[in-house]
Amino acid sequence: RLTKKEHKEEKQKDKEPGTEKIYRPTPDGDFKIIPLGEDPTKGIKIGAGLPNLVKKQLEACLMQNAELFAWSAAELPGIDPEVA
Repeated sequence: RLTKKEHKEEKQKDKEPGTEKIYRPTPDGDFKIIPLGEDPTKGIKIGAGLPNLVKKQLEACLMQNAELFAWSAAELPGIDPEVA
């Protein structure tokens, strides 16, 4: 984790040409990858420390709604690629 000052400095660095970073959320602690469908590269990370009942319910919900996930900008028609 960064302090507010360190975060501000990092953002300043990112504004310099050629040093842009892509920020993505990352799970806190250990996680488990839940595969969605046949393709092993298409999976969602969930916390490994979740209670078993919650984990099973979440896995079932993710699998039932797997078609709602977009894995590339090409799967997001009408969304500006800059936003994606």
